[in-house]
Amino acid sequence: MTIIKITDLPAKEAKQQIFLDKSVCVVSHSGLHRTEATLIEQLKGIEAVPARVLVTGSRTGALAMVVAHLWPSAQVMCHALDVHHTKTMERNIAANEGKGVGVICSAQIPEQAFDLCFFSGTDTTTASELMLDQLEDLHERMAIGGVCWIAYEGDTGALMKQIRQVFGKASTEIDQRGFFCVKAKKTRPLEKRRNFRAEFQASLPGMEAITLASLPGVFCHRRPDMGGLALAEVAAKEFQSLDRKLRILDMGCGSGLVGILLAKANPAAKVTFVDSHSRAIETTKQNLEALGLSGHSLVLSDSGIDETGFDLFVGNPPYYSDFRIAELFVQTAYQVLKPGGVGMLVAKAAPALDECIKTCFPETTITPRRGYSVIRFVK
Repeated sequence: MTIIKITDLPAKEAKQQIFLDKSVCVVSHSGLHRTEATLIEQLKGIEAVPARVLVTGSRTGALAMVVAHLWPSAQVMCHALDVHHTKTMERNIAANEGKGVGVICSAQIPEQAFDLCFFSGTDTTTASELMLDQLEDLHERMAIGGVCWIAYEGDTGALMKQIRQVFGKASTEIDQRGFFCVKAKKTRPLEKRRNFRAEFQASLPGMEAITLASLPGVFCHRRPDMGGLALAEVAAKEFQSLDRKLRILDMGCGSGLVGILLAKANPAAKVTFVDSHSRAIETTKQNLEALGLSGHSLVLSDSGIDETGFDLFVGNPPYYSDFRIAELFVQTAYQVLKPGGVGMLVAKAAPALDECIKTCFPETTITPRRGYSVIRFVK
């Protein structure tokens, strides 16, 4: 039996799942997600040995390692949109000495002619537009005759219509309430690729509006985030009149809204845009190029950056995961700001974030704006 371990828990505390007629055991923290476990079980019905295999939507790398175990001659690629998930898969694959499995983090699926693909998702982790965009992207990258297995948890009826629109035909292997596993085959090129890119306008008081674009998967797709606007407005009011080369770090930049507005308000500023999502970095890059803004930096990271000496740190952190991400923002601000440097974070409700900030910056001030609170602190 092949054992794939993707947890550091002792064996007696970990969850063991047996697959493929007891030939594979996956040891994990609390069990694989239903979508990934279901896709592994479908492998026993695949007879033809694939040459190039793509796994996307998985966040553990377990499925890809099982594929590589079954077909050692196949080139297996794991694709992720977020660098955090990419690192998790890389660690798991390295810990299991996974040979023949590559991992890539990119805004689009790699341009290869895959003959077998696996795509998993849920309505809570993947927005509907992102699912549709990725389905078409996946179809475009598949070889004619290639097969795609799709496992999904959520509104299966709506997604099934889209799958049939993209692939033409699809056979349902599992169909339960709120969950399905579907097999689809590429028989022809897609007649017309839909464009899910959206544009919106944003501005600072007294300045001309600029047009920004966003892609599915990027925070606040199709509209400017009101919290981001509030943050940019408060920061610009303090720094707009300064005639010097400010160094600004926009963490969790999304479409680049805050950092780009600040760059327009202070043309001498140099902004470093940081985000863990590849589509956020790609969107920000496109927006900078469209606006003719050069000299700024883009960093794909889920753990901050090594640079220091910034004059201003801005961010709109998410507040799930028990404030762990907000804590990362605060710790990064403390590391990268120069003495006297200013940090500003925005929140819908200030008390919890303010308490988090005060673990590193004892003195804070709160400015209400657009129904949000912009919390200012100084190193």
